[in-house]
Order: sequence, then structure tokens, then C-alpha cells
Amino acid sequence: MEPLPTPPSQMSVVKKNIIGFSVVTLGIALTGAVTLGIQPMGWMRTTNVGQLPELAAVQAQLSSLDACDIEYGSRKSANGTRWTGSQSTARVTPCGTSSSFWISVPVPPERQVDNVAFDMKRGSVKAPWKILVEKKQTAFPALKQSLELLAPHLLTQYPIERQRDADRKAQWARERQARKDAERALKEDAQNSYPE
Repeated sequence: MEPLPTPPSQMSVVKKNIIGFSVVTLGIALTGAVTLGIQPMGWMRTTNVGQLPELAAVQAQLSSLDACDIEYGSRKSANGTRWTGSQSTARVTPCGTSSSFWISVPVPPERQVDNVAFDMKRGSVKAPWKILVEKKQTAFPALKQSLELLAPHLLTQYPIERQRDADRKAQWARERQARKDAERALKEDAQNSYPE
């Protein structure tokens, strides 16, 4: 008697689900990357001009700044219906912090340059800055002028604004702790107010 042939092994349902989930996740990630890339100041629309010799002085000036991201200038939002950013403030993200944490540094009118938008990024304090611009939106002379006006201002004002931010957070923490202590004392007093 001849043995029955063994059926080909079928992929388990768990393996199919894992593969399906992986394909869907990869598709979502790629879609997100492309979406971020095509929006204003996205990675597909910007050019790094930080290595240009004309910007070496700015690179040298800002090398000591304890920051890894600087955003300046107005640009259209991702859907193109409104403007984000500002000519009157620079958003500075300290190195080693979440990108959602940033310090707002006011820029006085005499240091503002119209029709300029740029992002400066670097991986650490020791790394050179990438200066990302949309070349079709920002002319190089205006960019250079804006960076030259903004760099010394950031060097003096960013540490002040960062300290103000730290002081505000410490004050909020003290106030929150005082409220918790007062609530706890009120509850204890209320509970102990009943005769035994």
C-alpha cells in the first residue's frame, strides 16, 4: 500500500496576518513620507544651501547655539489655504528635545526680511547646519540678508527666551503642586472634621 502524499504546507493565518499588516504599515509610511515631502518646506521641495561659502560666516556664528532646529518665515500650510510661521518670530528647538518643544524668539521689525522662509536643521551642536529653502520662493540675497540679521539676534535672545520658558514651567509646576497640597489638606480637614 502506497502512503498518501502529504498536502503542501499552507501558510498559517497568523503569518498571513503579519505579512498583511506589514504591507499595509509600509504603504501608510510611504504615503506619509511622500505627503510630508510635497508640502511647503517638505523634504522633496527644499534644497540645502548651508554649504555655500557665502553662508560660512552665519554657520560659524550659529555653531555655538544650543539648538538643532530653527524655523523662520511665513509659508503656506500643507493644504495651501492658510499661512504658517511668521516673520516676527523664530521657532527654535533645543538639541535633545522633542520636535514638538520649541522656544519662540521674537524678531524685531528692523531684523525682519520679507519673502523669506527657511528651516535650519542639524543632528547635534557639533554638526553643521542644513539651511533648507524652497528656491522658487526665497531669493538668495534675501535669505543671506535675513540670516545675517537673525544670527546675532538669536545668539543673544534665544538663551533669554529659553530661561524665561524654564522659569514659566517651574512656576507652573510650583502652582500645580500648591493646588494639589491645598486639595489634599482640604480633603484631610473635611475627613477629620467629623466627631468620632
